[in-house]
Amino acid sequence: MECAEYNNVLFGICEELSATAKLEQEQLAKLADVGELQAQLDSGALVVVDGASCVTDATVVSKSVEEFDAQRDKAVDTIMATKTSLDRKK
Repeated sequence: MECAEYNNVLFGICEELSATAKLEQEQLAKLADVGELQAQLDSGALVVVDGASCVTDATVVSKSVEEFDAQRDKAVDTIMATKTSLDRKK
């Protein structure tokens, strides 16, 4: 769980990683919107791995992307709202 939260914060705060992640999420969303995501998964052009297994259902992939986005935003909001001892001294 700690590693997952670390990834959420890392992808949410690091501008270089967040820009790349956002671009890839948009590409997946566009493929899903036009109905091409399932074909990409079926042909092997895209491979999605969850843990130790491959995900072959475009609906599951789309939901996972949306869930990641929401969790990332929530983790960043929590971190940014946290006051450190240095913040309190100001």
